[in-house]
This record gives sequence, structure tokens and C-alpha cells, in this order.
Amino acid sequence: MQADWKRDERSAWQLVAQAAVIVGAVLLVYLPAWRAGFVWDDEQLITANPLLRTFSGLIEIWSGGRTADYFPMTNTVFWIERHLFGENATGYHAINILLHGADAILVWLVLHRLQIPGAWFAGLIFGIHPVHVESVAWTSELKNVLAMFFTLLSIFSFVGSNEQRQSHAAYLASLFFFALALLSKTQTVFLPIALLLYGWWRDRGSFRREVIRTGPFFVMAAVFGLITIWFQNRGIGEEEIVIGSFPRRLVNAGMAIWWYAGKVFLPTRLMAIYPRWRFDSPEFWEWLPLVGLVLLLGLLWLCRNRRTRGAFLAVAYFIVALLPVIGFVRMAYLRSGTLVADHLQYFADVSLIAFVCSAVAMFANRARREIRTAIAAIAILLIAMMGAYAWQRTKVFQDEEVLWRDTLAKNPDAWQARARLGQYFFRQRKYSDAIEHLRRAVELKPELPENHNLLGLAYCRAERFEEGIAEYRKALELKESRASTAQSVSVATIRTNLANALTIIGNNLSGSATEIPSEATRRYEEAIAQYKKALELEPNQPAIHRNLGLLLARLGRLDEAEAHLRATLQIVPNEPAAEETLKEIEAQRR
Repeated sequence: MQADWKRDERSAWQLVAQAAVIVGAVLLVYLPAWRAGFVWDDEQLITANPLLRTFSGLIEIWSGGRTADYFPMTNTVFWIERHLFGENATGYHAINILLHGADAILVWLVLHRLQIPGAWFAGLIFGIHPVHVESVAWTSELKNVLAMFFTLLSIFSFVGSNEQRQSHAAYLASLFFFALALLSKTQTVFLPIALLLYGWWRDRGSFRREVIRTGPFFVMAAVFGLITIWFQNRGIGEEEIVIGSFPRRLVNAGMAIWWYAGKVFLPTRLMAIYPRWRFDSPEFWEWLPLVGLVLLLGLLWLCRNRRTRGAFLAVAYFIVALLPVIGFVRMAYLRSGTLVADHLQYFADVSLIAFVCSAVAMFANRARREIRTAIAAIAILLIAMMGAYAWQRTKVFQDEEVLWRDTLAKNPDAWQARARLGQYFFRQRKYSDAIEHLRRAVELKPELPENHNLLGLAYCRAERFEEGIAEYRKALELKESRASTAQSVSVATIRTNLANALTIIGNNLSGSATEIPSEATRRYEEAIAQYKKALELEPNQPAIHRNLGLLLARLGRLDEAEAHLRATLQIVPNEPAAEETLKEIEAQRR
């Protein structure tokens, strides 16, 4: 009995040591992320998200009132982080890194429970793989590492329900964790098919029993899948996002699957936004990747036996995990014009990594000592190379400028990168640099109102008001030609920006003259009209009331000015400009 106790103690310490190595490797690789800031849509989702500031916002997160996607579990964690860390990015990055480390450990434990050789090495590779950097170093991708955590727990529990005496408890735990995964990110809708594949691979009992056991998972996946499609369509609105005809979608899906597999085995030239894909009618040769994929699956199926059916499982799992994100349905990420992104393969990679690691482990177990030594040396070299590249890739997510300069160096025609870099320079008050990139963004994506509005702002800050006004007019023309989208700039904002520019031009034309020139009057009148139209859309915006009130006061229309300035103070008490101008109006009336 004492010998058994000592053996169990050694085994426990060995497990702890193995887990510590994985976590240590992850912490080392992602060391640059601890000093990184917020990038991309972190501002929209985290720092400037009003729902994360109040308890009523937390309720709205779960009711789905204003959210672009229904990921309430992820947004709840964001809500907690916002109250713990405020706008200090370090805490957010720490949570992402630790969750990714936990994911890597769970990959190892799930594969170990499945009795797959090389399980620990697969967990380590998953933890330091360069293609996963985007999911970890980008704060907004908490949804990936969190959903993966619950997905792996669901798989672990489901597998355990076939082995444990309390199988019902493990099965219910699996359902519970799957629900949490769906509430974190609905790309996990693939899991029921993966569990069905596992049941076939395990080859115990009847397949009919596995269908019944996975039935509730399929129901949950269908419900959350439909919810996600509804939220995505609401967020996209009438914005044109091209995904092509059904034949084109099939062709692109085949090419995307091979592309993602290539990034698993050769993760080079990683970037935030990849070059545009084709969405027109497919050429004959473009069907070849899909045909090759079907032939590969067919060959693996025909050659299946107890030893080789794992290969079919690995490839099928990889494909199934990618199905929600390879362009069959319209999703917001497709607005960039590309079909692929590093963070979209986070859930799928584990199958190919596990398959290769298990194949190498089985070969090494049968090989001579010299060959095993060579395999170990190659494995160490591979880990070092992957870790070094992942560390280097993590540094790219330091801030907006580094991220988008890296993207544009590899993909100069990425309009989103141009627009984001232009916004960054605008905030830094480097208006000439902002104009350069925003003009290019407009050239690449001329149909997007946001780009024209941003360029208009940059022109006006550079005191190139006529050019700015032209961009605002174009933004209005585009915006009013279709329904407003939840994620885009509002018509009221564009009208306000236009009115502000017209007012400044009017002021410049008037100068210190006692009588306002006719051209200035014309600009002022148009500005007033734009302010009023903006207020019809957003009547509770204090800045619009204030600016309109100040302009009316300048023109001597005191009664109208007073009404708008008092409206400003009702919304924002003690607003300095409104209070001062009201005092001046009262003085003029005496």
C-alpha cells in the first residue's frame, strides 16, 4: 500500500511538472503581450463600450439589446475585467494568456483521456503555435480562448461519461460546458458533429446510441446558430457583403480548408488582414482543392480500420470545426474582402496537431534508440523555432501603429489596415499621415461612408475645409442610399461634422467684419439646416444643440439660440460655452 501511495504521489508531481512546462512556455512566448495595449476593435468592445460600465449594462448584455453578436459569457467577463482593470490593458492580456495556457493543458488532458499518444507534446505545440497569437494577444479575442476552454471541458466530460460510473453527471456537465461555450462564441456549434465523430471513432456500442446522446447538443447548436445569424444580419444591415454564388462558396470553402491546414504546418507570413479573395464565378481549376479534399476523405474512409480511422477523424474534425467560418453565410468579418483569418482556425488546429504528434509518438516508440534521439532533437528545435516566431508575432500586437504597419508591409491593399492606421495618426494629431492612409482607404473601399467621414475629419483638422466638406457630402450620399448599420457612423454624426466645417468656413469668411458677407451667410444657413436635420435624428445630443445655439447667437437669432443652449444645459448642466453665451444673450436684451 505504501508503494502504491508513493507511486501515486510521483505520478501527481509528474503531472504538475508537465502542466508547469506548458504554462511556462506559454508565459514566455507571450511575454511581449504583458506590455501591449489595445488594438483594432478593443475600443469598441471594451474601453468605449457603455454596457461594461453599469449593472444595467450587464443585464442588457444578456438580453442582447445593443450587442453586435450574442456572446454574453464573453461580454460578462469583459464587464468584470472592466471593473477590475479599467483601461489598463495588462490585466486583460493576462486573462487571455492564462486562459490560453489552460486551453493548452486541456488539449493535453483531453487527448490523454482519449489515450492518444503524444498528448502532452500536442498540448505544448498548441500553446506556442504562432498562428494562435492573434487569438491571445488581441484582447477582443477573449471569446476564442474562453470558448475553447469550455469546449474542451465539454469534450473532456463527454468522454468521461463513457468511462465513469456517474456517467449522467458527466454527461450533464458536458452539456453545461457546451452551453457556456456557445454563450462565449457560437463558432463552437461544430461540437455536436465532432462528438458524433468521436462516437464513431471509439467504436463502442451502437451508432444510434451516439446519435441519441448528441441530440441535445445538436438542438442547442441549431438554436444558437440561428441566433448568431440574426444578430449578424442585424449588425450588417443593408451593407453589401459579397460572399458569392453557392458554387463560389463551395470553391472558396475547399481552398480555405487547405489554406488553414497549410498555416498549421507552415505558419509563415502571418498578418492581421490577408489579401482579398475572389467572389465571382469560379474557374474550372478553382474546383481542384475541393475535389482533392473530397478524394482525401474518400480515401481515408475506404482505408479505415481500427488503426487508421484516427486519420479520418482528424481531417473530418478539422473540416467540421471550420465550417461555420468559411463563407457559407454572411458574417461581418467578410467585409474586409478576405475569407481567412488566424483567429478563425483556433478551434480546428487541435485535430491536425494531435494527429501529427500521435503519429510521431507511435513511430518513435517503435524506432531504435538513435532514431528516437534524433526525433527528440528535431522536436526541441521545432519548439524553439515556433516559440521564437510566436514571440516575435506577439510583439506586432503592441499597438495600432505596429500592427497596421506590419499588415500593410505584407498586404498594402488592406483597406481596413489603411483606415485603422489613418485613425491612429488622427488621434496622434499627425493629420498629413492620417490623410495619406485614409485617402488610400477611400480608394480601396469607396462605397463605405465611414472612410469618407474619417477623411473629412482629417481634412478639416488640417484646415482643408473644402476637401473635408466634399468627403462629408459623399459620406451622406452613401449613407442615405441604404439603411443605417449598427457598426457604422450615424447620419446625424456626419451631418454634424458637415455643419461644423461649414460654420468654420463661414467664420473665416466673416473675420472681424461687422456685416456678414453673403457667402458666409450661405454657409451658415446650410450649417443650420444640417444641425437641425441631425437633431431630428438624435434630439438628445448636447454638442449639436450647443453648436447650433452658438451659431444662431452669432447671427443674432437670440430666441432660437437661447432655446438650443438651454436644451444643452438640460442634458449637460454647467456646460461652459452654453452658460457663457446665455449670459451674453441676457446682456444684449437689457
